Amino acid sequence: MNTPANLLDGEEQTLAAAQAALQGGALGSGADAFADLTRQYARLLRHTRHLIRVSDRMQEELNRLNERLRESEEKYRSLFENAHEGIFIARLDGQFLQVNPAMAQVLGCPTPEDFLKAHQEGAAWPFLDSDDQESLFNTLAMHGQVSHLQMRMLRQNGPTIWVEINAQVRPPDTRHPDAKIEGVLSDITERKRMLEELRHLATTDSLTGLYNRRHFLELCQRELRRTRRYPNHVALLMLDADHFKNVNDTYGHDAGDQVLRIISRLCRAHIREVDIVGRMGGEEFAILLPQTGFPAALDIAERLRAAIAQTTLPLADGQMLRFTVSIGGYTFTGRQLAVDELLKAADRALYAAKRHGRNRIEVYQSEPTPAG
Repeated sequence: MNTPANLLDGEEQTLAAAQAALQGGALGSGADAFADLTRQYARLLRHTRHLIRVSDRMQEELNRLNERLRESEEKYRSLFENAHEGIFIARLDGQFLQVNPAMAQVLGCPTPEDFLKAHQEGAAWPFLDSDDQESLFNTLAMHGQVSHLQMRMLRQNGPTIWVEINAQVRPPDTRHPDAKIEGVLSDITERKRMLEELRHLATTDSLTGLYNRRHFLELCQRELRRTRRYPNHVALLMLDADHFKNVNDTYGHDAGDQVLRIISRLCRAHIREVDIVGRMGGEEFAILLPQTGFPAALDIAERLRAAIAQTTLPLADGQMLRFTVSIGGYTFTGRQLAVDELLKAADRALYAAKRHGRNRIEVYQSEPTPAG
């Protein structure tokens, strides 16, 4: 780098010659004006030296900043290229400007170039349905960012996957005159699958596939709260397999399990979509029937009892196993009834059916609540 001395050698020599001329007294009447000019030039030269030193320091700092920026950009590029999560940069209208390899692969494209080529024209995010696109871009427009937004996306020539999007709008700056969307997209399909599996295990009886006792009671509680707001008929049926211990003792637990599965299947076949059926434990089942009064509950219970009584289970030794159920029920309208009270009322009817000979039904009904 040139130093101030190098740059100003000629000027220094000129100033030295002028000062020598002044000292020699050879300027005559113009000496005063020449002396004043020489002093001004000397001050200007000193100021110029100072400016050059400042400029050199600024240039050195700028060089250091550019080097750090280059290193930072290299680090960003390495992160961008090698990240396991999908990273994208897009215009505000959603048109993609850059994507990393992980983003392309998540959505079924071999390379970022293939991805960008496939999405140059048409809908900006064709792998999202129109409602999800609208939700995403409206949120970005209103809040400038989206956090942990979960959506379903259609992979190119592949299945639908679940993704989570975190993105923000980057406003214009001196280096980037246009606002952009910068975001990260993660494939959470496996996480969703595991969550759904856990939810299924937490709410479902593993043998029959019906709701387990805990979840059945939760759904009943929800339905009873709704009934309090909008009074209507509600019925609960309790089913118990007759002489089930004898089935297990005589034919084995495998046969007993098959009997429970058959009862579960027939329960599903004889109820509506709005009805709720669960296994309460052992050989006991329950069915909640919203908007169902006494005559309808009685009819459903009888049809279910008859269907089970007419079913046989072929055994390995050629025998045909027949089995029956007893059913107790309780119906009410417009009452403030807790779940445990409803269960107790249906249980009383069930035990009455057992006492009266099994393979029969008993359905009780409450007195209607007076209006007003």
